[in-house]
Amino acid sequence: MKYWNARLKKMSEYVPGEQPENLSEFIKLNTNENPFPPPASVTEAMRKACDESIRRYPSPTSLSAREAFAKEHALGVENVMLGNGSDEIFTLLFRGFIEPKGLAAFPYPSYSLYYTLAEANGIKYEKLPLTASLDVNLDEYLKKPYDLVIIGNPNNPTGRGVEVKAIRAFLGKFAGLLVVDEAYVDFYGETAIGLVADFDNIIVTRSLSKSCSLAGMRVGFAAASKEIIQGLLKLKDSYNIDRVAEAAARAAILDRKGVAYNISMLRSNKEYLEERLADMDFEVVPSKANFLFVRHPSVPAADLFEQLKERKILVRYFTGPVQGEYVRITVGTMMEIKTLVKELGAIVTA
Repeated sequence: MKYWNARLKKMSEYVPGEQPENLSEFIKLNTNENPFPPPASVTEAMRKACDESIRRYPSPTSLSAREAFAKEHALGVENVMLGNGSDEIFTLLFRGFIEPKGLAAFPYPSYSLYYTLAEANGIKYEKLPLTASLDVNLDEYLKKPYDLVIIGNPNNPTGRGVEVKAIRAFLGKFAGLLVVDEAYVDFYGETAIGLVADFDNIIVTRSLSKSCSLAGMRVGFAAASKEIIQGLLKLKDSYNIDRVAEAAARAAILDRKGVAYNISMLRSNKEYLEERLADMDFEVVPSKANFLFVRHPSVPAADLFEQLKERKILVRYFTGPVQGEYVRITVGTMMEIKTLVKELGAIVTA
């Protein structure tokens, strides 16, 4: 830490979900990855991108994938930007879209990287608690002149969503910049991308990590006004998306039938898991994502986490108020779910 600056020394560290070296020995239900492979069209596009042209730099603007995404959502290409995961987009927003003396606000509990990136960029922020039903109350974000607000929709780790009509009403009153993180929207929700045409203070971010089974490619999108996209392009690294990732992104957007098939299987698995958990008296927060936020009346969440880990099953546990009462379980394959249910049954009846 000898050469760390004061901000680095002070900031909180984001801790990703555990990925042990002997991962093949575990059932991994802790990082919300899609349990099914991407469509064959996507992997074929990736293979084709790995030809001799790999010696060349990629497109600095990832134009082919931007065009595909823009067409899918009836946007102009000038309203779309690709990021190295949506995490890069959040970093750029903190770097260039809020003054050092500004104030940001995020829900709690929510994706803790929001808090970490704000600290890393020297931005002050406040955490606004969710309601008793674990919902985001947008009216709370109107009580102070916040310059930047980020909400996950659906929210991580709760899986709860905000209706687009509520977001529209909020934007009519809010003077700051609203970021709607739609990393999980493809599973059940309605997108807020249509609001980009009506409001210049909304940015909608999307991810291909979850629904498109491309977590290893690190591709995210931002949809916003032309002016905001120009700013993001100005801030980003010269070649933030490599050739293979751009090819994968474009192919995934064009093959929505294949992606939709994976989503339908995952939703079926999720419903099965919800039923089995209810049979064991778990409280299951209604989720619009590919994960469930659950707690049991007689077994503390920390104990569930540890005992499942001993049985080579990884779920996510967060310390802290409210979220420390729950574990978050990614929806996996049916075989993985049945193994999980069997082990949970042994734990809660011991």
